[in-house]
Amino acid sequence: MSVVVGFGSDTRSLAALDLAVEFARTTGEELVVTSVVQDSWDSLRDFAGVDDEWRRYVKEQTEEALAIARAHLGEEADVVTVSRTASSVPQALLDESRARNARLVVAGSASHGALGRIAFGSTNGRLAHSSAIPVALAPRGFHAHDGGIERLVVAVDPTASDAALNGPIASLALWLKVPVEIVTFAVRSGSRTAFAAFADQGVREAWAALVRRHQDQLADGIRALAPGVDVTTTQVTSAERWSLALDSFEWSPGDLLAVGSSRHGPVSRVFMGSTATRIVNHSPVPVILLPRPPRARAPRS
Repeated sequence: MSVVVGFGSDTRSLAALDLAVEFARTTGEELVVTSVVQDSWDSLRDFAGVDDEWRRYVKEQTEEALAIARAHLGEEADVVTVSRTASSVPQALLDESRARNARLVVAGSASHGALGRIAFGSTNGRLAHSSAIPVALAPRGFHAHDGGIERLVVAVDPTASDAALNGPIASLALWLKVPVEIVTFAVRSGSRTAFAAFADQGVREAWAALVRRHQDQLADGIRALAPGVDVTTTQVTSAERWSLALDSFEWSPGDLLAVGSSRHGPVSRVFMGSTATRIVNHSPVPVILLPRPPRARAPRS
């Protein structure tokens, strides 16, 4: 098993490297730093006869990126560096992850994102909608926590649709050797959400009780699969805006927020729904996106 992180010559942030280091320190897995140079004009280069010049350029770019990564990682043990040329950077990272039997792939925020938050761009956005393994995203400006990852905070849908994630969450908690806290984020007041509709009908308390019941069901499922993992549930964390809802939760250094894929996406792939995207965009801590597992087939009669 390994942890794969992308780091290119045009990368201005070390946040993804720092998050990958946290995973490697916490789990003891091999860290694979992959530098990918995008190449969309292979046939034109061959025709023009500039392959030798291009190879020198690619080598310089990848060596520069990997030298920066090595200098930042310092004495970190069990680090492998890889250089690739590909027409698609995210696809190259996914291919490397598959070849390395990676447990997850790590990426940073797009450069236009706010400091301390996660914004989607071409690379992490593609990973967030097509990866067959979990995708970890580092907020812009993130720095590694000396203690590694210490708690898995699971953001669940206010329905029972996240029950299928008990297996991936249990597996992740066992791998990281951390406790799990289950929370539901919601937006109230004039927002066009199910939560606002229920609140307008004056049944907010009943809705919150239903959410807690779904949280308890997910917690029971995790405990059954991972008896040694400490699992707790919390109340609905709500506010007028997503940013306030996320900020009102009591985050701690070493927290990792887990978000499941939309039930409308393909099975065995990461696929971000609109609510999950808002939660990720406003998270002040690193996020791990979990693929939705395939449904168990009903036995034949």
